[in-house]
Order: sequence, then structure tokens, then C-alpha cells
Amino acid sequence: MNKNRRLGKGLADLLGQPSQKASASSRVAAKPENAAGAADGYSMLPLINIDENPYQPRTQFDQTQLEALAASLKQHDLLQAIVVRQVGNRYQLISGERRFKAAQLLGWQTIPARIRKASDREAAELAIIENLQRKDLGPLEKAASFKQYLKQHKCTQAELAKRLNVDRSTISNLIRLLELPEQVQEAIHQQLITAGHARAMLPLGAMEQIDLCGRIVRESLSVRNIEQYVHRKLMNDQTGKGSASKPVKTKSAQIELLEKQLKIALGTRVKISEKDKGIGKIVINFTSSEEFCRLMDLLTDGSAQKDRAA
Repeated sequence: MNKNRRLGKGLADLLGQPSQKASASSRVAAKPENAAGAADGYSMLPLINIDENPYQPRTQFDQTQLEALAASLKQHDLLQAIVVRQVGNRYQLISGERRFKAAQLLGWQTIPARIRKASDREAAELAIIENLQRKDLGPLEKAASFKQYLKQHKCTQAELAKRLNVDRSTISNLIRLLELPEQVQEAIHQQLITAGHARAMLPLGAMEQIDLCGRIVRESLSVRNIEQYVHRKLMNDQTGKGSASKPVKTKSAQIELLEKQLKIALGTRVKISEKDKGIGKIVINFTSSEEFCRLMDLLTDGSAQKDRAA
């Protein structure tokens, strides 16, 4: 199934509207400043009565793109109404914040809007779904919206994935980026490195991540370069390379394979020590309390998160 198509599945149903352009009458009604009333199910709402969506994942709006959208609205009118919900005596955006901001730039007094009922949880889900489909939304913004949702609604990653109709790995891989040092996150924001680079260096310590981030920028290293480097680094740490004073027991190929599989599954360093008679231990490394909670959620399939929230 096409990934972008899958992420959008159910958006129109959740919004309670067909995924098509607004009618011509609503486009014409949007332009006059003193327009009022409704057209084809769209109410004309004063912009001053509409508040931004507090669950909006997007924290940065490109001014050039907003101005281009405003120019398009001026020439062609609004092709699709925004979606809002009523909160007290005011309205709160659910979908269409870029169109809303472009209308503000044009000085419009009113805008066509579809009013629907939605709980806080539904409003958050709709904001996430709408923005997941946009390629220009940064991975850290997506990650922050996931984390905020999980905290506010006390649900597991698996439950959120089911509600959004996305893979659980999509959510877990993005949230893990928030564990990175501030310098590395800033490099992602500035698009100096990709989310793929960042995910590849997650098993390393914070100082190693910062150093490697600098190398990526200076040397234009690929994601594959980083994956190979991290793999070699973990293998060297595992075998104690560079410290020949202590004899190292040779591990079986099966144990080495299991270690590798666990590293990939957990995204951190894992060491399996095997003794005689099948006795041994598994050591799982973590570098912060957040990473510890993430590992617990993975190992308990989210039940640990529920216990913490209880």
C-alpha cells in the first residue's frame, strides 16, 4: 500500500466532510470582507473569533510559502473551507491553519468554515493526520506531536498507531529522535542532517552523537556510511577491541546474531554473556531516563507506560 495514501486514510471521514474542493459559491463568499451567513454547508466566520489549534504539530510556518498561498487565494479565492470546532463562545481550528494565516495576510474579515463537533482527542488526532501527509513538516515536529498526544491521553504507541492507521514503528522511530542532544536536533531542524542519519546514531552516547553529527556535516557522509560506522563501533565495544590485556571468550555465531538482532530491535547496545550449562545474562544499555522508559515500553508492549500513568 502506498505510504502517503495510507497516512491519509480516514482523514475525510474524521473531518466529517468529502475530500473535495469547496463549492464555487463558498469561494466567492470568502472574498468580500463583510460576507456573512452560510453557503453549501459552509459558515462564514469572522477571523477574529477563530483561535489556532493548540495541538498543531507545525511550529514553524515558512513566510514565503504563506505569501505565495495568499497570492493564490487573492487570485482564485478559497478552494476548500477550513474546519473548526466550537469552544465556548469562540472557534478553534482543526484543519487549514495555513489557509487561515494566508487569509489573515490578505486582511480578510471572514472565512468559509465547516463547523463540526470534536473532542480534544479528536482535534489532536486530526491535526497529526493532516500534517503527516505534508513532506515539509519536520521529523522533530511530528515526534513532538506524538509525544504530546501520548502524554496527554495516556495511551501507548500501539494504541496511537491504531487510531492514526500508521505503523507503530513510524511513531517509535520518530519519538526516539527527541532523545538526541540539542545540537543534533538543531542540525535536523536546519536540514544539515536527515532523520535517517539521526536514527542511525541513536545507539551511541551523547558526546559520540554530537561528534558524529559534525562529521556528517563536514564530510557529507551518507546514511549508509553512518550505519556502517555505528555497526563497527558497537562490534568493537562488544569484543573489547583495543584492550588485549583481558582474554575474551569467543562467542558463538548464534549469540552474535542474537545480539545484532536485539540491537536493531531495541536501538541500543546489547551484550549477551553466555556461561556454561546455558546460564548467562543480557545487558541492555540506556543513556537517559527517557530511553529507559522507551525500552520498558518496547519490552512490555506498552504496559509499563500504562502503569506509570496509573
